[in-house]
Amino acid sequence: MQSQRFQMLGRFVVLAMMALTLPGAALAADTPPGTYGAAMRWYDSEAKAGNARAQYLLGLSLEQGARGEIDLPAALGWYRKSADQGVAEAQLKLAMALHFGQGVPVDLTAARSWYEKAARQGLPEAAYNLAYLQQTGRGGPVQMDAAIDWYKQAAAGGIVQALSALGALYAQGDGIAQDMVAAYAWLDLAVAAGVETARPLREAIEAELTATEREAAGLLVRKWRAGPSS
Repeated sequence: MQSQRFQMLGRFVVLAMMALTLPGAALAADTPPGTYGAAMRWYDSEAKAGNARAQYLLGLSLEQGARGEIDLPAALGWYRKSADQGVAEAQLKLAMALHFGQGVPVDLTAARSWYEKAARQGLPEAAYNLAYLQQTGRGGPVQMDAAIDWYKQAAAGGIVQALSALGALYAQGDGIAQDMVAAYAWLDLAVAAGVETARPLREAIEAELTATEREAAGLLVRKWRAGPSS
């Protein structure tokens, strides 16, 4: 068990998770050669012919209003077709729509399922949002061990908020063993990555750690930065 000196730190543990959005992809990167109008006709033709990538890109163009106005229902229809064929970006888009009720009723169970499909294909944004739903028991049971694994995958993929989430989870010890050395290490990584909201808890924990514990935390930080081969 953790020492009594950590009992007062609970007040600092605030799990402020910000839902993430997939950055708008540049259509030009996947646009076939030719004019913009020709590209849009290509999206239409290929999407209707069952091209999964074209279905995603057509959905993206409709969501962004590339034809002059946003058509979210149509975009979601194409995202679903693309997601059903395994396009990870479309799975993430569909999951977010279901998570936040964007153009469809909120369905956290379905959102959680689509996030997992996208996360298993390596999308860190999906891994982060899946971890949050697993941590909080939304759309399914609480799965703390799985949530930690997905937060780590999200962090490895550059989602810096996942570093802060991991630190807070280890500090809180809710559903997992409390580990202030690990908590400090994750929070230190978060602060170094620019997550200023992690600073108060990191400093509160630092004040209670022994020199040996701080050294152990530093070793964890260096190991994470060195990568999985370390």
